[in-house]
Amino acid sequence: MIISISSLKGGVGKSTIAQNLAVCFAHQGYQVCIADADTNQSCLRWSSNRKTTLPPIPVSGLPDGKILAKNVRILEEMHEIVIIDGTPNLSPIASKIIILADVLIIPILPGAMDIWATEKFLERYNNAVMLKEQSIPAFFLLNQFNERITINKETKEILDGSDIELLKTQLGNRVAYKEANVNGCGVYEYDHKKSKEETIKLSKEIESIMTNLDRYQTEGYRATQLTNS
Repeated sequence: MIISISSLKGGVGKSTIAQNLAVCFAHQGYQVCIADADTNQSCLRWSSNRKTTLPPIPVSGLPDGKILAKNVRILEEMHEIVIIDGTPNLSPIASKIIILADVLIIPILPGAMDIWATEKFLERYNNAVMLKEQSIPAFFLLNQFNERITINKETKEILDGSDIELLKTQLGNRVAYKEANVNGCGVYEYDHKKSKEETIKLSKEIESIMTNLDRYQTEGYRATQLTNS
């Protein structure tokens, strides 16, 4: 199973989400690894700080698009879940990251700039679906979300009516994510109840999608249907 985490632009928390999902899945007993396709190699640096007493999460640095697909397939043979920490959607290898995905997670921050960027991303996503000739289950994930702030609520309302489905789980804007990152761990392993609870909820929601993947692929997605109509 390949979970790609791609974004509309930089700075939306792709690497942090990849790390925390991997940690949750590892604690659930999955054999999981991260393919770090981001030029910043943030997950690779994170792994160097991870203690050997924690569940192992191998990280492979794969920023070269020419070797990405081959090596991700090799990693998939060795692990139950491969999480690709992707690049912003304008990167040349972004389409490959989308095509490789069994499930595509698209982090988005509340605000107008991220909403405006969705149109270009939908173009890239639908082109990837046509190249793959198969539906690619894709989901927006609201990150750094605060329901008490008006622009956050408005962003959620807009995404609820968008062409790509919005995950029910949102991640809050919490210092714990940054502190856990520095220590090479996830918030599941960190002493912060709320962040741990929301990442567990996210991993369970994605696990449910993985379990019902055949149905998602058969039904297709609104974005693809709108493009072809």
